[in-house]
Amino acid sequence: MKFDIARQPLVPAFLTLAALAVAAMWGAAGRGCDPTLLTGSAAILPEGTLTTASPGELLLQFQAAHPGWARWIAGLLIVFTGMCAGRMAIRYNLYSVGTCLAIPLYGAIVCGLAIGDDYLPAFTASALLVLSVKNFARSFCNGYGFDSIFRASLYLGLLPFVSSASLPLLLILPLAVLLFRRTLREVAVAAAGLLLPAFIICYINWGAGGEFIAPLTTLGNLFITGKPFALFTSIPFGNLILLGGIFVLDLLALLFFLSDIYAVGTKSRTILIYNISVLVLTAATLCGPTATPGAVAFAAVPSAVLLPFMFVRIHRGIALLLYLLLLASATIGIALQYSI
Repeated sequence: MKFDIARQPLVPAFLTLAALAVAAMWGAAGRGCDPTLLTGSAAILPEGTLTTASPGELLLQFQAAHPGWARWIAGLLIVFTGMCAGRMAIRYNLYSVGTCLAIPLYGAIVCGLAIGDDYLPAFTASALLVLSVKNFARSFCNGYGFDSIFRASLYLGLLPFVSSASLPLLLILPLAVLLFRRTLREVAVAAAGLLLPAFIICYINWGAGGEFIAPLTTLGNLFITGKPFALFTSIPFGNLILLGGIFVLDLLALLFFLSDIYAVGTKSRTILIYNISVLVLTAATLCGPTATPGAVAFAAVPSAVLLPFMFVRIHRGIALLLYLLLLASATIGIALQYSI
């Protein structure tokens, strides 16, 4: 029986993901937390305007105070996010064949790229993104999908407060509404879910003695005062090459999808188109002024969902070679963390 890496079953896919997560967090053991990340966002506003820390800053503080627990949690988030991406691909039969390849691909991409000191907020934001994408896909159904679209919008609304670089990803909501053909009632529910995290955070800040809209003003100021494309000058050259290689593979997977677009059902095709849109928005996010090295974790979610479409359609020898190259790149990226 010939071994086909593209049609990978669940057990080896999960074990590969778990091994990559353990290695990545073991490699992060010697990394501290950049003191500039702990100064908080209140410095850009008048004193007393912002009296509470954002969820992202709280995660950074927890990472600095409890690095061991932070690595455990980040490793579990890697496994959770990879399993969510793989489950979505299997549930909706996105590739017309049974494969769990999205699971180890997520681990290889995110562990090879996300090398920043803000790994706990980065992996938390990546988990929120996959939960949002998964629930938006679930809302594509006959009848109303109030529950799914509300939860998807809720995760999406919380995302910018965990990572300010993710503001462009808010455009995921109108894209989902248009692609999945949701009704006006569902749009109203989605808008409520999107605004609820912002309202709660603003209310907490106001109750603590600050201005009500200060958290929103902080997000806006952080996004407009930074330098665009700053990410590409702050990550090592090797990781920059790997990031470019991932996007080249994404482009090839897109070409395979367009050339064989009717090989999957209507629902699966729409979900893949949606993930392609998410990939474009993550690319815009990485070019934003507040993107940190950990923000590249966003690109791992849509890439892990899209790439298997190419892997299952190319020659199994080429698929195995590409897969081994991705694993080798992830291993090298993890090994470089020991020397930083």
